[in-house]
Amino acid sequence: MYLTVRNWIFLAALLAFCMPGWGQDVDVRIGGTLSTKPLLADLVRVMRDSKGLKIGVSECVTSTDVLDAVATGKVDIGIMTKLVTGEDRAQYPAVELATVPIGMEVVAVGVSNDLWDAGVNSITKETMRGIYEQKITNWTDAGGPDEKVRFFNIEQGQGVWEIFAEWVYGDNRKAPLPKVEKVATSEDARDSLEFTPGAIAPLAAPLADGSRCHALAIDLGERVAKPTVEGVAAGNYPLERPIVALVVGKPTLSIRVVTEFLTGPEGQALVKKGGDMGLEAAPKPRKNPYY
Repeated sequence: MYLTVRNWIFLAALLAFCMPGWGQDVDVRIGGTLSTKPLLADLVRVMRDSKGLKIGVSECVTSTDVLDAVATGKVDIGIMTKLVTGEDRAQYPAVELATVPIGMEVVAVGVSNDLWDAGVNSITKETMRGIYEQKITNWTDAGGPDEKVRFFNIEQGQGVWEIFAEWVYGDNRKAPLPKVEKVATSEDARDSLEFTPGAIAPLAAPLADGSRCHALAIDLGERVAKPTVEGVAAGNYPLERPIVALVVGKPTLSIRVVTEFLTGPEGQALVKKGGDMGLEAAPKPRKNPYY
């Protein structure tokens, strides 16, 4: 994974904030991926202030790192953005891995209001690839108005970019690096869409609220899929991935305090604060079988 200077600075600050007691006694050790770092920072603060728990944080970059950290006992809880597969379990046959769903990371392809009003309400993967590779530079080539395409690419390495590029190319490692304007966050993407005619950009789906910018439906040929809670929960929308807490065996004691908090109202508010969807968008079953 490509990591920007911004990523490393944020991660270093997070670790410095969360790990003063890593060599001392801690109640729960947690590892998280880069895309879950805002949630993890808020979680550590709330657990400390409202629950009195000492949280130790371990540096994990990818979901594979989190999986290994949990399975080998380096952390008690792993916050990651993938489901545990049979292949994952086969790597650690002596470990009972269990996941607690806590939300969904969902990406929208957003457009500016002028494009939406002109009838650009959906997009195919092929058209998006043409825009990404700058082969489509005017909206007339994509069924839109005679207007220049302004594509804003979110920074590579961000969770939004990974999901977006995975959809467009099947493997985000195959995505080229176009020479276009970049934005650092979904909030920046939303602002660019609001103030730039002819603009298109990937961003966290909840930020494309139909006011400052609009979320395009994904044209799948036989149907269109929209980044709504209902569509994501039904498994109909392609630009998404789950957010889960990974544990070993049945969560108990302080570990259960954390996992139950994440699935409760306050924890769900933290999940949504970062621009993700909560458990209402997670495919069933939504509860860990241990609960």
